[in-house]
This record gives sequence, C-alpha cells and structure tokens, in this order.
Amino acid sequence: MTLASSRIERFMSNLRQNMVDGNYYEGHQELRAIAIRLVKQKKHERAIQLLYLGALELGQYNQWGSVADLTTFMINIYMEEKVPVTDESKERIYDIFEKLSKATEHYPRVYESAIQWSIQVMGNRVGDPQLHHFIGCIMRNKSQMKEAEQHYLVGTPESPAALGNMLFDWAVRTGTADYGTFAARGVLKYLALGWYDAACLCWKAFVSRLAHDNPDVVAEHTGKKALETKTGPVYYAKNNELVNFVQLLLLTVERADGSPSSSSARVFGQLRTQYENRFGNNSNTVHELLDIVAEKYFGVVVQRQQSLFDIVNTLFAPPSRPTIAGGVDDMD
Repeated sequence: MTLASSRIERFMSNLRQNMVDGNYYEGHQELRAIAIRLVKQKKHERAIQLLYLGALELGQYNQWGSVADLTTFMINIYMEEKVPVTDESKERIYDIFEKLSKATEHYPRVYESAIQWSIQVMGNRVGDPQLHHFIGCIMRNKSQMKEAEQHYLVGTPESPAALGNMLFDWAVRTGTADYGTFAARGVLKYLALGWYDAACLCWKAFVSRLAHDNPDVVAEHTGKKALETKTGPVYYAKNNELVNFVQLLLLTVERADGSPSSSSARVFGQLRTQYENRFGNNSNTVHELLDIVAEKYFGVVVQRQQSLFDIVNTLFAPPSRPTIAGGVDDMD
C-alpha cells in the first residue's frame, strides 16, 4: 500500500468510526476539511478519491445532504481540473447516483452539476450521452417522467426505446387512452432534433407495447404483402387517428429528400393540414415542432424566435400530478 493510500484509509477509518458513533455531521465536516486541504496542496486525485469514498460511506447511513455536498464538491474538482469524461470518472458518479437516487430532495442539483461538468469538458451543448441515459433511467424509476424524457432525448442509442416504453407507461397511468399524443411527444421531439433513427426506435417501442396490450386499439398490418419499413411493421389504429398520424409522419419523413417540391413534401403538407389541429391544447406545440421537421427534412424554412433546444424542452409541458384528470390537454 502506498503512503497516499494508507492516508486515505486512515481518513476513511476515522469517518467510519464517526458513523458508528452517530457523529454524522462531525464526520462529514472533518472529511470535507481534509479534502479542502488536499485541493490546496494540489493533490486533486487524492481529494477526489476521498470525497468519493466518503459519499458512499455516508450514503450507507442515509445522510443524503452530506452525500450531495461531497459529490458536488467532487464534481467541482472535476470541473476546475478539467477531468476528462472517462469510464473511470463517470463510474464514480454512477456509484454515488445509484445511492443518491433514494433521496427525496438533494439529487437534482447534483445531477445538474454532473451534466455541466460533461458539457464543459466535452465542449458541446448537451454533454455526455451515457450520463444523460443513466440519469434518465433514475428519473424514470422515480416516476419523474418529464425529467427522464429530457435526458433520454439526448442520450445513447438505447435511450429512444427506453423513452418509447416510458411514454407508453405514462399514457397508461393517465387512464385517458390518449396514446397518439404520448407517442407524438417522443417522435416529434426526436425528429425536431434531427435524430430520425431515434424517432423510429421510440415509435417501435411504444406501438409494439400498445399492440400487445391493446389489440382492439392497434393491430399490425397483415395480408399477402406484409408491409415493413424502417419504422418496423406497419400498424393500423382503428379508433385513434393520432396514432395513425405519428406512423404516417415517420413513413413520410423516411421518403424525404430535402426538396420542398417533392411528392413527400406535399404529403407532409397534407398530413399537417389534416392532423395538427387535432391535438387539442397541444396543437400549437405540434405546429411548432412540425415547423422544425418541415425545415430539417423537407427544405421548408420557417422563421422562429426560440432556439431549437428551448422549443423542444418547453413543449408538451409535464403534468404536475401523478394522474392527469382531463387527459394530456391539461399539460401546463
């Protein structure tokens, strides 16, 4: 064991004794003071290791405020020292977040700190996709659907299917059978972000669940010629025109060539005319997203005031209660 490792183990031994004695605050403050001293001595890796182990230890005693504080401190060191976004640096965060997900109030600011670190180091607008997917899964497990959705939208290739399944569960939970609107909120946002393959994966996950659980609502097309496209099997919704709209939109975008005078662009225009005002209170939302889709895939340029990410993050606002009394149109 190196000298540095032995010192870390000694610090941790003192912390464990404080935990056993019930001196949670004292243990937290002592560990924090040591970490500050290590940072001043430019021993950043040692400080990170101490904060990481300390946060895990305090988590065993449900000291979530302390866990959040030490984790935020660790991530601040990541940011100040521009620690690369690697499997090792993320694994520390994942380990702590799995424990911190049990907390009821402290985790949002810590998650935000981690995302900001990955944005700063990676130099892009959204940060690390794996980190987003991980947080999205935690949020989904906590039934925080809107928060999970925002992370899945910029996640990994596994995120679209996860979002599709979550949106189906969300639709079922509302008890409104408004499946088309829930499918649209995932598919339209992915299309607006320019991620067509993700829109298809989201749709596949959603509609396959819908067809399996509600064969009286949606059925797969069968016949002498089974229709198969990039979106998967073609389905028909007997009494849900908005579900049909989402699938028709994907099929139309699949054939887009970027020309506003193409046959696919004309079909897209017809779909808009027929369906976009049938989303109730969400019709303006759908209109704005379809403006973006028109520009990205059909070459129809539309002037807009907000940035793309502002639009995607604010549209289809979430419900503020577990069950939406009047359906998705009640979203504020």
